[in-house]
Amino acid sequence: MQHYIDQLIGDIREATLNVKPPHKLWFESYADPDDEGELEDMSYVEQYLYGKEEPISDITGIDVSLLPPPNKLTEDQQAIMSVELEKLLEIFHFHLDFPETYPAHLRYPFIVNFWNESHVPLSFGKSHIEFCDYCNDYCAFPDYCTVCPEVKAQMEFDEQFETDDTKMEEIDINDLLVTPKNIENWLKMQENEKDDIDQLFRISKKNDDEFGFVGGFFHDDGTPIDPNSIPVPGLCIICKKHNIDDPEENILCMLNRSDQRNESNFQCGAFESIKG
Repeated sequence: MQHYIDQLIGDIREATLNVKPPHKLWFESYADPDDEGELEDMSYVEQYLYGKEEPISDITGIDVSLLPPPNKLTEDQQAIMSVELEKLLEIFHFHLDFPETYPAHLRYPFIVNFWNESHVPLSFGKSHIEFCDYCNDYCAFPDYCTVCPEVKAQMEFDEQFETDDTKMEEIDINDLLVTPKNIENWLKMQENEKDDIDQLFRISKKNDDEFGFVGGFFHDDGTPIDPNSIPVPGLCIICKKHNIDDPEENILCMLNRSDQRNESNFQCGAFESIKG
């Protein structure tokens, strides 16, 4: 068996070279994987919106049938296999959430079971794999995990807080309600924004009539803007307002992207994540 283990470890290490090119989403969005915010957002989009599940065997290039059953290996062999397989999974952006002190040889059965599953491969970032179902009646890592007791303690604290009349008296429900003044101010803001947009279109139309412009948008130097040439940052891809059925909103988004087309860090005050 040890000879087989040595050969398998060689195959596992060779499989680290089988990493596929990034998903085309990263190229189309110009997202920067070194930017923590863009990395988190785009990884979410790739994993939950555009990604397709594949067997772990296909993703890593190591078929599950090659992994010996745990009962056929010694504790030392299971520990060695666990270390090699976890390193391979990290290359493919899978992070197994074991307790930090959980022994390597006890991890091997979990890893073999995980190899039977299918998941969405990621181009960048981490896909966290949990083995705990947060059930107090059954712990996947007895004597090594304190998450369930901590969660239970927090829930008991929250429950006590909710039923404590002295705590609730400190909260005035009227402070949480929208007042007529709030509504009045919001309506004024909406009307002002509409007036600004209407004024923008009136000025644009006047210029068109006066100078004979066909229409469109222009840079400060007078050259026309080609909307198709403006890159779409990763932040826009995961925004609720991206390509919605609202011409005015789309125009403002396009102008904002055009103004920042040469900036390394795209910013947008109107951004609303699709995760929200």
